[in-house]
Amino acid sequence: QFWYHTQYIGKMGFLEYVIVTPSQHRVHHAINKEYIDKNLGQIFCVWDRMFGTFQEELDGVPPQYGVLKPANTWNPIIINFQHLWRLTQDAWLTKNYWDKLRIWFMPTGWRPSDVKVKYPIAIIENVYNFRKYQPEASSSLKAYSLFQLITTTVLLLFMFYNYSEIGFEGLLLFGAFIFVGIYGYTTLMDRKSYALWIEVIRGVAGLILIYFTSDWFGINAYFSIASYLVAIYFLLTILGGVYFTYFEKSYATSDFAA
Repeated sequence: QFWYHTQYIGKMGFLEYVIVTPSQHRVHHAINKEYIDKNLGQIFCVWDRMFGTFQEELDGVPPQYGVLKPANTWNPIIINFQHLWRLTQDAWLTKNYWDKLRIWFMPTGWRPSDVKVKYPIAIIENVYNFRKYQPEASSSLKAYSLFQLITTTVLLLFMFYNYSEIGFEGLLLFGAFIFVGIYGYTTLMDRKSYALWIEVIRGVAGLILIYFTSDWFGINAYFSIASYLVAIYFLLTILGGVYFTYFEKSYATSDFAA
């Protein structure tokens, strides 16, 4: 499900009737009214054709990607859970007990009438002209974010490769470091002040774990000084949180671009 996330492959002939192609998946990610809530399949397109949710990519309607209710964050954890959080909030806030129940089964976009009036949520009206989320970022912040992405990916691959040796409890702890790490550095990309505390706490926690175990989940078995490199990573994480919070605060002023 990775290969079809591209704009470089057009329509693929007879395969358009069998598998989910890049053209079909571009429709899936689009917020155009012609494309919204279409092409939900992941491997075969027969299911969308069967249940009436199929829509081919139209030549005169270029897909505009995103969500109609802008996330306004780089944090993938917030992005993935924001819809569940909004449903929970609406279910809690509505005074109608029937709405508290049926909100979990209604079509996407539906909200209780009382909550919709009292707590409106901005929705993109013109998909071809809206303000996109684009906080200012220095070259150093971009490089730091790329460093965090690469290091997180390497640690994640090590975890998957050694899951049996790490053990269940170790996987929970390792996974927590990955989870908090992604949350931390993407929050820093959002220029949130509380990102500092996330980065410092996880950095210190990582250093403490390495200090008391003299290893990072058995990584020394593959490379004798690997735990020292992981320790340096956590140290850089702490320094990065401090630097980008206190020395580049000026970049937190502009969050959107047309």
